[in-house]
Amino acid sequence: MQSSSDLVRKFTEQPLVCDLPVDAAQAVLALRYCILCRKSERDPMPELERRWGNILAARRYRLVVEAIGHVWPDPFAVAPPCCPRLSFDEELLGNIVIAAGARNKVQFDYLTAEMLGSDAREMLYTALENFVRARAPGRV
Repeated sequence: MQSSSDLVRKFTEQPLVCDLPVDAAQAVLALRYCILCRKSERDPMPELERRWGNILAARRYRLVVEAIGHVWPDPFAVAPPCCPRLSFDEELLGNIVIAAGARNKVQFDYLTAEMLGSDAREMLYTALENFVRARAPGRV
């Protein structure tokens, strides 16, 4: 039987960025960058374009960030840029990026249904799906 401290650690330990699939990790790190840019009044688009390889993907990712800002019920918790651990919100972002990339709306809804209404889920899923399509060659 596990001790109570082991259980607390198990349920509160934040996963590592490097444990996410590459696309999900890139989305989390790009969100951190966008937030830094907003705070310093800089345009994140040049870095997003470099990161994603094309301007359309960068623009669509920026729409994902705006959608998150619009629909998320509480302020989105973001770890510092150099932090190897994910916040719980960043972990969820990674998982919904994976779901959208797999075009798995059922999984996306499962992950977000408790905190987002149907309109908010649809808006965010559409933004993520459009971003994912812009990232994949020949799928735009």
